Amino acid sequence: EEVQSMRRLAADYCYGEPRRALPLQYGGYSVPGFLELPEFVGAKWLPEDPRLHGLLKAAFNGTGYRFASHNDVGCDFVGVWHKDILRGNVRKYQECDVWSPDSVGEKHEIYKVMFYLQDHIHDEQAMKVIPGSHVLRRTPWEDGYVALHPRMGDTVIFDQRLSHAGNTYYDAFGQGRLFMQVGYGRDNRFTDEFERGTIERQKALQARMLKSSTPKGLGTTLADLKFLALGAALTALPPQVLNFFADADIKTHVGRSCAETPAAAAGGRGAEL
Repeated sequence: EEVQSMRRLAADYCYGEPRRALPLQYGGYSVPGFLELPEFVGAKWLPEDPRLHGLLKAAFNGTGYRFASHNDVGCDFVGVWHKDILRGNVRKYQECDVWSPDSVGEKHEIYKVMFYLQDHIHDEQAMKVIPGSHVLRRTPWEDGYVALHPRMGDTVIFDQRLSHAGNTYYDAFGQGRLFMQVGYGRDNRFTDEFERGTIERQKALQARMLKSSTPKGLGTTLADLKFLALGAALTALPPQVLNFFADADIKTHVGRSCAETPAAAAGGRGAEL
């Protein structure tokens, strides 16, 4: 019942009358900062759920961590291969290279938690990952990927530097691929920087979203057709090409180590370029 309730909240906001979610560049819709919206009051328990924190304590190996303010909903989200870092006009907040330790030896450790609101047992329309790729700046295509097959209500937790992708095909006639996601980070400088950028990004996107609702009709039909065509084009392109542009900001991290001592700086060179 909890999962069905969460799915109804997401579906009503994304595909109700009117459509209120934010149309995305690559296709699909997002609800940035959904925990702040009154329509999602029924999901506010999610970040503090004790079952989730049992998993997070294991992921962080007993070290201190906290909610990093990252929270959004994806509705038929079209996701090309990428690593999750701050991009665009909020990348300035990520002062420290996320593949190097800082001056006191702390490391970047931020996990994204995804809650799937439908089954993906018999398809590859959920997430695809390249295991171990979070320790590399580049995407190791030669290692191949693993497609996840979560059931409705399953939770997936992963290091957000992991090379991953969603589904590139937008299905205008399906039941809707919906997920909710939140982020948690080790209690250190890296999480502070990511959180500041995330808050600014979510506020800006949410402000755009609140002005972009579309009544059902010609407008939503045209949006579906646009996303359908865009998804087909993205599916046809080599994933390496899309990833080149999606992860362009990663190059800016090289040389931004916050390690101040020679020993710490040397330790930060472990990430392969």
